[in-house]
Amino acid sequence: MKIILLVPDGVGVRNYLFSSFTSNLIKNNNDVLIYHKLTASCINEIKAYKPEIDNFEEIPNFIENIKMRVLRESLAYARLLRNKKILKNNTILNFWSPSKKGIKKKCLYFCAEVFGKLLSKSNLLLKKGDTLYEKEILFNKNNIFIEQTLLNFKPDIVLNLHQRSPLTAPIVEISKKLKIKLATVIFSWDNVPKARLISRYDFYFVWSSLMKKELNLLYPDINEKQIKITGTPQFEFYQNEKLIVKKETFFNEYNLDLGKKTVCFSGDDVLTSPNDPVYLEAIAKAITSMPKEKQYQILFRRCPVDLSGRYDDIVDKYSNIIKLAPPIWNFDKSKKNKFTLVYPKFDDIKLLVNTVKHCDVVINLGSTMAHDFAVLNKPAIYLNYDVATNNKCSVKTVYNFQHFRSMKGLQPVFWLNNEKEILNCIYQSLNNSSKVIKDSQKWLNIIANQEQVCFNNVLNEILNE
Repeated sequence: MKIILLVPDGVGVRNYLFSSFTSNLIKNNNDVLIYHKLTASCINEIKAYKPEIDNFEEIPNFIENIKMRVLRESLAYARLLRNKKILKNNTILNFWSPSKKGIKKKCLYFCAEVFGKLLSKSNLLLKKGDTLYEKEILFNKNNIFIEQTLLNFKPDIVLNLHQRSPLTAPIVEISKKLKIKLATVIFSWDNVPKARLISRYDFYFVWSSLMKKELNLLYPDINEKQIKITGTPQFEFYQNEKLIVKKETFFNEYNLDLGKKTVCFSGDDVLTSPNDPVYLEAIAKAITSMPKEKQYQILFRRCPVDLSGRYDDIVDKYSNIIKLAPPIWNFDKSKKNKFTLVYPKFDDIKLLVNTVKHCDVVINLGSTMAHDFAVLNKPAIYLNYDVATNNKCSVKTVYNFQHFRSMKGLQPVFWLNNEKEILNCIYQSLNNSSKVIKDSQKWLNIIANQEQVCFNNVLNEILNE
């Protein structure tokens, strides 16, 4: 079988190139082409750890004209309006947060909102909008190079590893023209309601039956038979013993005390949780109020794309108990096309695996790190109180996001409801977590099918349909 994997940016590198996903395709005698927009350093990183992946070709540049951009944003806004109504969830519109700096962007998004309201009136209008966008893409001047790549390689299937990237849209449309089968993965557990599924495919790979139902509900033009439950390779690294180092080695490297319980504080990005430094300081302050011999220690992992200095003063102030484990990510900028690529280096996977393996509990604001810890039967604490009046970043808003409805009827995390509960909440998570961990496993299985699914079997199945 000949397979093209579309990798338009660094998002899919960790889950699909560093995991066993692509390696298994190649080991099963498939001819795989990585059709990408990666930098040379990223490709070298992939080849260093996955030498079997050696067939790369760069995707030609694609820049939407103003008509296409307005149409795409209008369709996204229209679907958010419809999703809000269908799901009866007002927080859906929080995913519409366009930058309106400058006259051009203000005009663009004003038009998108006006047209989006019109398109949201019916599925028929949305479908016509999709069709119009697809036709516009066929006028892209670089399509001739894309078509030549497809004709030369002659793939049986083209699989997109990031459904939200406009860069892949021309490849999808030309594949349709050449009658090549198309599939995409839905990349993350919260992606479906965000209305950023740009193109239409023959098949969709989803994490779970929950995601399948959601996709089918919000995109009624997608037939249920087109949606395949495959799980996700996102959590497979925790089962790889080769990535794990001894606790003594890990603690020595990050200046941690083997005699103390370790709390991982994982930061969110600045927009999602602007008050993370306040939470971190409150936790550190509470811990320092304990008798010294009983104090916990904090291993702080910031959000990889948060390069701000907003934590610096707190880390300095509580350096005796806060230890740093900075994410090992790369930020590449190519002079040729001014394309910035952000991706995790392979060493960051090792760091994350050992952070989860050797920490006792994780604290954050609604992060997927709760699932990472659940994989290794470790508890998570979700911050559940506000420290500033900001409705958009309020915990009430965050925990009403659609993907958190999946925990209905479960108690899969400990809830930290105010500063006064910090020490007791941590104590309970360390000493009375069996019920929470049991529910965290149930929650993980709801949002991500944990049974091993062979992608080769799924691909063979759909090629024979």
